[in-house]
Amino acid sequence: MNNQKIKNIIESLSNIKSNEFFKKICIALGNAVNADYVFIATLDDRRTTATSLAATHKGLIIDGFSYALKNTPCSKVANESLCTHSENVQQLYPDDKLLVDMGVEGYVGVPLKTCEGRVDAILVALFDNTISHIDEVETLFLLFSGLIEKELHKVASSKKIEFYKYIVEKSHDAIIVCDQNQFVTYVNPSFTRITGYSQSDLQGKTPKILSSDKQSEAFYQTMWANINENGHWQGQIWNKRKNGSEYLEWLSITSIFDEHSELTNYIAFFSNITEHYEAKEKIKYQDSYDALTKTANKNKLFQFIEKSISENHSPHKITITAALLVIDLDLFQKINGLYGYVFGDKVLIHVANTLQSLIRNNDIVSRTSGDNFALFANNIKDRESIVLIIDKITNAFIQPILIDGITIKITLSIGIACYSENATDAHGLFEKAEQAMFFSKDNGRNSYEFYTQQLSDEAKKEEELKKALELAIENNEFSLVYQPIVSLKEKSVSKFEALVRWDNNGSCRSPAEFIPAAEKFGLIKAIGDFVLNQACKELKILKKKGFTDIVFNINRSIYEFPERAKENKWIDTIQEHGLNPRDICFELTESVLAPENDNYIALLNKLQLAGCTIALDDFGTGYSSLSYLRRFPINVLKIDRSFILDMTKEKNGEVLVSAIISMAKALQVNVVAEGVELKNEVDILTRLNCDFIQGYYFSKPLKPEFISQYLIDFKL
Repeated sequence: MNNQKIKNIIESLSNIKSNEFFKKICIALGNAVNADYVFIATLDDRRTTATSLAATHKGLIIDGFSYALKNTPCSKVANESLCTHSENVQQLYPDDKLLVDMGVEGYVGVPLKTCEGRVDAILVALFDNTISHIDEVETLFLLFSGLIEKELHKVASSKKIEFYKYIVEKSHDAIIVCDQNQFVTYVNPSFTRITGYSQSDLQGKTPKILSSDKQSEAFYQTMWANINENGHWQGQIWNKRKNGSEYLEWLSITSIFDEHSELTNYIAFFSNITEHYEAKEKIKYQDSYDALTKTANKNKLFQFIEKSISENHSPHKITITAALLVIDLDLFQKINGLYGYVFGDKVLIHVANTLQSLIRNNDIVSRTSGDNFALFANNIKDRESIVLIIDKITNAFIQPILIDGITIKITLSIGIACYSENATDAHGLFEKAEQAMFFSKDNGRNSYEFYTQQLSDEAKKEEELKKALELAIENNEFSLVYQPIVSLKEKSVSKFEALVRWDNNGSCRSPAEFIPAAEKFGLIKAIGDFVLNQACKELKILKKKGFTDIVFNINRSIYEFPERAKENKWIDTIQEHGLNPRDICFELTESVLAPENDNYIALLNKLQLAGCTIALDDFGTGYSSLSYLRRFPINVLKIDRSFILDMTKEKNGEVLVSAIISMAKALQVNVVAEGVELKNEVDILTRLNCDFIQGYYFSKPLKPEFISQYLIDFKL
């Protein structure tokens, strides 16, 4: 081998920049062996493609290129073999288009390996003519392949370092490195983002600068004992930012040792888990507290009661030692209806805050559902002590409250259950206090009731009535009777009011008993649907007999009204029976006129537009405001029987009835007098120009099979 060639190559590589090395050595090797082409190429991971790292042609740098290794001599080199062909290389590899395009005759290829011994690059020389000195070329290329490999290793190592640095710099987790004395030597950008401290801020400092003082000295002693013993520690820790705010981090600290097992550094990784912690705490809070009022929820209340009972009370004592009050806001739905839910929420917050201000340290206030609260009071001596608490509560709500410029009066219905007189656990106390609260509401609201066995018995009766009603609906135990409504002007029967009857195992149950119960238990719609269907069916039969002008009045409860007018199916039912909507008059109680029911106006308008008439039943017993009457689409006004009785008994009774009739006339509304039983009542109403009369004077309610004959026989 020509030593001068080696010397020339080495001299050409002296004092060159590392990024020029591969180009320079390709030029030097090409000049040394008179190769037409010399290139260094890297291989892809699958060893299917080679891409030039540096390439020369006749001593000049050329553009980079890539080519497929399949069916080329380079594929042999890629498989860790030296490959040399002094001539005829095109004939040996006829599918290698690159050899043909370059006009190559001779080929030398040397594999270049990584530190791990895997070929990831190749060194190739191509000759236009036969290689006369093939052994010298092989030797020279093998000699300098080691130098090239070393440079490739440096490049790979540099890239790896840059990649690791990129990972560290871009890591979402904070990274901090300290020397063996715990002084900070490096922090990454995420550390600065989380803590606010830059690397220059921490020069000559230790991580103690982050201490929040939330952890005890014992905590840190245990932490460092683990690090010193095991070389590692991880866990949650509260630290402090540069601006003084605190955050929770998940921290992992590892000791770093050199090849002599000497401690050189500590490296710590941490992530800010404050949001995660706060989210967990929020879930934990929501599991125990009401989000709106910040009072305990029902779950927390029960836990508090059970804990209190186990710690402070004995079920064997027959005396009262604690009490649970269940508190309902009277008519809260009306407040929501009138002023909206945002205002309603503010009312609930006000009530919660007021109740909280009244309790002692060992008591608790809870919002258990929509407008229901509970108060558990410990250390109760007797019922008088409970009454004192109730007095404090009611006195706190005596005065109207002002919220957002709106003044409202709050009243409460309260039920009380006593420990251990009524129950010895949270569920039992709540169930009984709630029962008592419902009785308080049923008895007129704005009052309180202690739980008693009598209340329990009445609740059982109510539950039995509910089950009986459910069976009655299922077994079709209801029927209808019809009371005539007489037109004084026409002197004939023009309408009948359909009245529902319930034959419960041979006993006729009063509508005054079961209708309110059906409304309370959500069963009224099923009963109302039966009444409408049955009345339409029986009216159709009556019309086929020739009584074509008769109208049936159907009572509808406010609880049967759908939320949206378009969901109403009443007109559909009427038409399905072959009737015209004008054949039906819907009777509604005055509760429909309440301000919170303004949303029903659309439904009433829809019924009227279809042809139905709307009657207001029991006028004078509820929302008998002229302004309400003017707002609602009412065709008929029915005067309650109490006014008819007073008409003949009290001096001003007739005057009042006359005023009602006159008012109705002014509004172009017809008037029906209900409950008329006496001849002199008929005479007075005739004189006052009342339109219709209904009552026992003309007939008791009739079964449907007797209506036809009644109409035939009727005379006024």
